[in-house]
Amino acid sequence: MEIVFGDLSLGVLKGDTRYIFAYNLGGVESISRNGFEFLYRCPSPAFWRATTDNDRGNGFSKRSCLWMGADLFYNVENFSVTADGTLLRWDDLIAPMNNSLIDSPLRRASKVSVRFLLSTCTQPQAEITVTYTLEEDREGLLVDYLYSGTEGLPELPVCGMKFILPFRLDSFEWDGLSGETYPDRLYGAQEGHWVQESVPVCPYAVAQDYGMHMGTHRLEIKVSGQSLVLCQEDEPFSFSLLPNSAQELEMAWHPADLPLYRRTYLTVAAALRGVGGIDSWGSDVSDCCHIDPAQDHHMSFRII
Repeated sequence: MEIVFGDLSLGVLKGDTRYIFAYNLGGVESISRNGFEFLYRCPSPAFWRATTDNDRGNGFSKRSCLWMGADLFYNVENFSVTADGTLLRWDDLIAPMNNSLIDSPLRRASKVSVRFLLSTCTQPQAEITVTYTLEEDREGLLVDYLYSGTEGLPELPVCGMKFILPFRLDSFEWDGLSGETYPDRLYGAQEGHWVQESVPVCPYAVAQDYGMHMGTHRLEIKVSGQSLVLCQEDEPFSFSLLPNSAQELEMAWHPADLPLYRRTYLTVAAALRGVGGIDSWGSDVSDCCHIDPAQDHHMSFRII
């Protein structure tokens, strides 16, 4: 692999794929292959899903509304790079100290990890550690996400990462559970290989969260003859691919109020809250379907 130590970024060329990690933004800023750009903004922590009818009925979104702000804004507390076992801290990676790396043998490292420590804009703050790892003899980019449990915060709607893909996708297919699934909407879902043309539009009269898929082993996104694949590393992951962000869904009353489909919003979740509706649209979800902010939430997946 070829490593480029920039002033505010780290570039890695691995085969025909180029990765750019932005230190100041806290993540992988660009993934391009053969000149096609799959990602042009850093992924960020995902803490908000659009309010469902049941959330409105039981007041959940009002109790947990600080997570909507945390979903939009976060802090980059620290970052480091480990190349072939050599740890480089932030002061090694920015000018003028990074000039010493111009002719370093680390520029041909066979393994490089970029670690970001992020924090929420909440009181108290919660910490998120995201580590990206590239290895010469292993396919793709390994993403490891850890939310560190914090006391004193309200229940989470979702906990994971969100990616903005700068295109309208052609189709996507996944290996895992069929249909739309949430922790309390798994009954009847079948394991298998599933294909969907384009992204789903909001199917409800009132705009709200939808389109989550749990128990996923592999996701393939297809656009313009190119493919971006996400694979489970340890445990299956949950994902949604939607034409609108959680905030756009939140602000719309009916689906007709939503902006036109211009880009695709991918959420990969380590934990999900259930949708409820057990006996009426207003009852709280079952105890097993809550997300405790005081517990750690972890996931890892590979982007190929």
